[in-house]
Amino acid sequence: MAFKIYKMSFHRAHFGKGYLNSSGMLFDASRLYSALCLEAIKNYCLDEFINLSFKDDFYLSDAFPYVGEPYFPKPICYPSLKKFDLRTLKEDNDTNKFLNMITAVPLSMLSDFINGKADSRRLAEDEQNFFKNSIVVRKGEDPYEVGVTSFNQDVYVLATQSDLFDELMTSIQYSGLGGKRSSGYGTFELEIVDLPEGLEGLLNNGGNEQLLLTTSLPEDTELVHAMTGARYQLVRRSGFAYSETASQILRKQDLYKFKAGSVLVNKFKGQIADVRPYDYPHPVYNFSKGLFLDLKGVRDNEKLSY
Repeated sequence: MAFKIYKMSFHRAHFGKGYLNSSGMLFDASRLYSALCLEAIKNYCLDEFINLSFKDDFYLSDAFPYVGEPYFPKPICYPSLKKFDLRTLKEDNDTNKFLNMITAVPLSMLSDFINGKADSRRLAEDEQNFFKNSIVVRKGEDPYEVGVTSFNQDVYVLATQSDLFDELMTSIQYSGLGGKRSSGYGTFELEIVDLPEGLEGLLNNGGNEQLLLTTSLPEDTELVHAMTGARYQLVRRSGFAYSETASQILRKQDLYKFKAGSVLVNKFKGQIADVRPYDYPHPVYNFSKGLFLDLKGVRDNEKLSY
């Protein structure tokens, strides 16, 4: 099955970052997967969607910016931060500062970025204009503050195309994604577009430098092999499980996962983990299957563009 780009044009959304009064620009694959499961329940096709997603050839990436072309997560450890040198101290500090501000790199500049030729200042300054965060205050008997993200650009995910996935993504654009959907946040306009020429051949391809595109977790049997030679960050994923059949809202099991942008020598399959609370009436799935981009293929193909 082929990959497609699922481009989403949000106006305002609440993608929680641990507190109600904060919101992020992006979201990981597990958040979208949970929303798709809820959408599948409403459309009486949950079992069909679960069976589809557990297939070996089904993949889903985290969300990344789309600004005229797809962006990808900044590879960990690329380019190398410049070491202390009195002769170029201020210049090197400025470069390192801008590199630390970057979270994603456009496809057309990814090869230059890996090779240390990209303009980090420009990338960092452009990214600051992608979205704007604000706090909406609700007054009255039950006052609260909610963080809201306003978007100046689209975001997208990469996914294995199928009729069912297309139908659920089309449906969820009206239901919304993220928090506070009852207040009108999180709806978007969907566009399904083809991948840039040459990109699909670099997804889950061979090579000893693999850029992780999905915040994910290897199976126990894969873990040691996956960590060998890897440069990675770990993130904790937690939250609460909601179910109409459960008597109360309970905390899900915590997962520690490799963050998108990690660079691995050995790819892993990953898993769809069941993080249900103890004695919960049904599974609560966390999507943690790995999707990878061959960095060596990107570096060698400087003409790869959109």
